[in-house]
Amino acid sequence: MSKTSRMLLYAAASMCLVIMAYAQNAAVPANQPLPPGVSRVTSPPVGKAAGQARRAGHDPVDDRVEIREYGFKETGENMPYAVFVSSKIAKGQKAPLVLALHGYLGNYGTFMRSGCVEEAEKNGYILVGVMGYSPTAPFGNTNMFAGRKDAPSAPGPARAAPPKVMPVMQGPAIGGTRETDPARVSELSEIDTMRVLDLVRKEFDIDDDRIFLMGHSMGGAGALYLGEKYAPVWAAVACIAGFGSPDPKGKLKDTPLYFTAGSEDKLGAMGRTTAEQLKAAGFDVQWKELPGLDHGSIIAGSMPDVFEFFNRHPRKPGK
Repeated sequence: MSKTSRMLLYAAASMCLVIMAYAQNAAVPANQPLPPGVSRVTSPPVGKAAGQARRAGHDPVDDRVEIREYGFKETGENMPYAVFVSSKIAKGQKAPLVLALHGYLGNYGTFMRSGCVEEAEKNGYILVGVMGYSPTAPFGNTNMFAGRKDAPSAPGPARAAPPKVMPVMQGPAIGGTRETDPARVSELSEIDTMRVLDLVRKEFDIDDDRIFLMGHSMGGAGALYLGEKYAPVWAAVACIAGFGSPDPKGKLKDTPLYFTAGSEDKLGAMGRTTAEQLKAAGFDVQWKELPGLDHGSIIAGSMPDVFEFFNRHPRKPGK
């Protein structure tokens, strides 16, 4: 076979693969559930005009972000998530990954705005925003709710009574809506988060020694919870304007933790208290209060420090 024939055959085979991939993606209508674990792009990176329109809609994400969804087998729904890949990541290079958890009433786009994305771009990271099933589901962390014996000691003492059912955990229409039982929604929130991590690790060449977890507010508490439960996965964890109650003798003790809150955030004291308690218990903790920032502006405002912290904390040898 001549060189020209081989090139034509290779081109034809490549085109067939592209067509097959497109057909698999397009075989399921936009309003129909995907097969379990199968993902597709619902909104690719866009140009300036389209980006302005997208930011004015429900998901105000950076133009460079790709919005996706995948088949969530537990409820038969399509679950959204968002991905940004820094242009600084070279082909064949293992990339560091940050998984981001939104706060109460947030979504997968919370950390996908320009301030956060710009730091991921500058530092050469893949940044992934998860839905966690519902805007109000706590990523599996039921300990954050008052009324539990093991509730956080800040801001006040825990009560002995069991927690009441919280119907608000159902959340608005974005994300999952078929499951409404609060306890199950919390479980699904954790499952969705870890499922997205698995999808991303299979798709991209991720550096296993530089997988980081961060969360804002409710997501900060979720980051501490998932950080402890899946401690071998994470190189470091950042809790932004959040708080929690990790086990003083638990697995998270060997993971570097970064806590931050704005000086204008009335909830900031809870994060400071948690950081102080953990540091006193021997955890590797860094706390920083950022002047002039409130509970919302801390998200983008904290990113330079958060990424600098991650840069300094690849996974410890032997963890």
